[in-house]
Amino acid sequence: MTIDEIMNKVAMFILFNHEGLESAGIKERRFYAKVVGRDSIGIWIENPKLETTRMRDDQGYIIPPEQRKHEEHVAHILIPWGNIRSMVHFPLRKGAEAIEDEEAKSLGRGLYL
Repeated sequence: MTIDEIMNKVAMFILFNHEGLESAGIKERRFYAKVVGRDSIGIWIENPKLETTRMRDDQGYIIPPEQRKHEEHVAHILIPWGNIRSMVHFPLRKGAEAIEDEEAKSLGRGLYL
């Protein structure tokens, strides 16, 4: 099996650690995510509901904390090859896509300026 064979499919990721990936929503060493790409730096996964909080308005002014709103975005996240301990795909597991899709929902939230 190659990574190209699991493009656009859900796989389980096991990381050496998740430090530095928290702001992209990765808060655990083991999780399910959809594989959306790969390059020389690492593998790209999808976070279908990355929650962010906008801190500046369109003119660049700071939004007061009580007026800030949460937003959800589809985000593609790069995990460097050196951070991946293993990937697990279950090609013949019946019903796995529904279970994995549920686990692959929102990976977390972040702030952006």
